[in-house]
Amino acid sequence: MRIDVSEILKLDGASLDIEYDGPVEDEEINSIADDLISFGPVSFKGKMVNVGGVLKLEGSLKADYTAVCYRCLRKTERHMKLGIKEDFINASENPDDEAYTYEGKYIDLSRVLKDNIILNLPMKQVCKPECKGLCPKCGTDLNEKECDCREDYINPHMEVLKNFFNN
Repeated sequence: MRIDVSEILKLDGASLDIEYDGPVEDEEINSIADDLISFGPVSFKGKMVNVGGVLKLEGSLKADYTAVCYRCLRKTERHMKLGIKEDFINASENPDDEAYTYEGKYIDLSRVLKDNIILNLPMKQVCKPECKGLCPKCGTDLNEKECDCREDYINPHMEVLKNFFNN
């Protein structure tokens, strides 16, 4: 997503409204999060302001995605809404690879959107907080029914401590 910023680079304090509705290349997003099935189009609304040659981007991003529940392996639909605040510095003034930079009169916002999405995805997707998951022995979905193989396993080396607090 390339934005022409030539007009706001001419005047300190100038601003540019930005609206984008469309896809974000999700190859990188899917490679980071193994439990993502698909990532839908994103909606971004924001403003970019020139503050002494530094372009400050501020806005909000919304997106829907489908993921696999970490506990029960069901598909779950999720919605993401987050605020974005980033600075863009002229590439000739800053050799730092970590900073967002611009060269000439165009800025590519794809990297900013992808980075913020990746950083705000939960580490583990869960369909609902009370999800019981799968039985580790038989694989039964414990949200649907109980299984008979739930017995307390005691490590033989720790069995002596079983009755330690029972007097």
